[in-house]
Amino acid sequence: PFQYDSNAQCVWVITKLVSASQHNTDHTYMQTQDYNMKNKSLHAIILVIQINFEEFDLEIGYDTLTIGDGGEVGDPKTVLQVLTGSFVPDLIVSMSNQMWLHLQTDESVGSIGFKVNYKEIEKESCGDPGTPLYGIREGDGFSNRDVLRFECQFGFELIGEKSIICQENNQWSANIPICICMYQIFLLLFLERKIMISFSLHVVIL
Repeated sequence: PFQYDSNAQCVWVITKLVSASQHNTDHTYMQTQDYNMKNKSLHAIILVIQINFEEFDLEIGYDTLTIGDGGEVGDPKTVLQVLTGSFVPDLIVSMSNQMWLHLQTDESVGSIGFKVNYKEIEKESCGDPGTPLYGIREGDGFSNRDVLRFECQFGFELIGEKSIICQENNQWSANIPICICMYQIFLLLFLERKIMISFSLHVVIL
């Protein structure tokens, strides 16, 4: 990514094109009952779009990336997520063969933007969200209503949801949690307490 322009209005539409084999399937749909059954099984495998963010950094609260389902850019009924800030989002999955992205920035200084990749996955799936670093995942199903559970290795504390469910809109109910070393937690608490004590002494001296 590179620093984006101020007052930008950028739009991308990702489309899963129907392959030639799928077109042929449509034309031969009524030939025989045996063929008909095969075509039904083929039509059951409908592909949707999954995007993954490798990097993400927008001016929080002022620059936004809106992601929606379908090809009608800007339709509020199709919005999946509105993103801002520097937290790297988890994967996002469409409900159709199209997905749109709309980057909107203000007149002030921007940031580096984002880097995203995408692929096709089967419909009624939320995609593989991965496993947290130093974490353990229970469950390997990514279809609607499937549940994944997480825990951390010894010496690490889980921050976030212990379980997430694949919802009907093809989105996970929450981001995957992270595992933080207990030493880091104790160190942060110690530093926070030390800063508070130092601030208190400073106020007393004044």
